[in-house]
Amino acid sequence: MAAAELSAVYRAMQKSAARFSNYNVREYFKRRVREEFEKNANLVGEEAAAALAKAKKDLAVIDRQVQVYSLYGSELRSVLEITRKP
Repeated sequence: MAAAELSAVYRAMQKSAARFSNYNVREYFKRRVREEFEKNANLVGEEAAAALAKAKKDLAVIDRQVQVYSLYGSELRSVLEITRKP
């Protein structure tokens, strides 16, 4: 398994997670992606290939959820996203 493919999937998952409009959902998915990749960092061989295949499936799920959330998600912003006006 090439490290370039692994890092490409990781970056794609992080970018997809960053597309959520809600702060809490966005940060949750970004954190879960990071934790899963850290957990699977020491895998080799068939286990690593299986983990990569699962990550690709999860990427498709995240992309679908971004689309669904953009259609049905809340329009209200989180308190953490509201910027103060000077």
